[in-house]
Amino acid sequence: MHALQDPPSALTPAQLKAGLWADARLRVHAVVMGQRVPDLPTRLAAADGLLHECLLPGALEPARRRQAPHLVTLGPDAPLTDWLLFEAAAGLGDWGLLVLAEAPRLALRQHLRQLLKARLPQGPVIDLDWMDPAVLDCLLPALDPAGCRAFFGPVRSFVVPAATEWRHYEAPLGTLRITRQACMR
Repeated sequence: MHALQDPPSALTPAQLKAGLWADARLRVHAVVMGQRVPDLPTRLAAADGLLHECLLPGALEPARRRQAPHLVTLGPDAPLTDWLLFEAAAGLGDWGLLVLAEAPRLALRQHLRQLLKARLPQGPVIDLDWMDPAVLDCLLPALDPAGCRAFFGPVRSFVVPAATEWRHYEAPLGTLRITRQACMR
């Protein structure tokens, strides 16, 4: 069961961004799909002071590492933050999503890595690109409350920034709440 809420008015990009850091207890992270962001390793290397790491565990071939999802801890004033939220959201489309959580970084990373595999009802285990906004849009509404609680784990909310609207997913007590916020351009 989920509730869809649409706030009445559009916010500016600056207002939407400020809302991400409104709760000082939460850290803002991005899960960036390497396959969707050209030259992601170079962008991450240039992101001075931002912690980042590949979500796929272990030693990977360089080509696989470039294509893999990466967890990046964002800062409100970091150039990479603005690039992801505004330029990439408008130009690249579904590059990944934001994760707001209180959890320590290593606990969050461990939880997000566990979501990379899913067992189908027939039994086989598959790779799951849950950080793809199109997959998230289908997956979350299909979960029952227990599944929703397990999926969110330490995550307070998932946010998908896009050119015309931002979608926020929260699951207090296992009930999915989706909020769509229009973005003024």
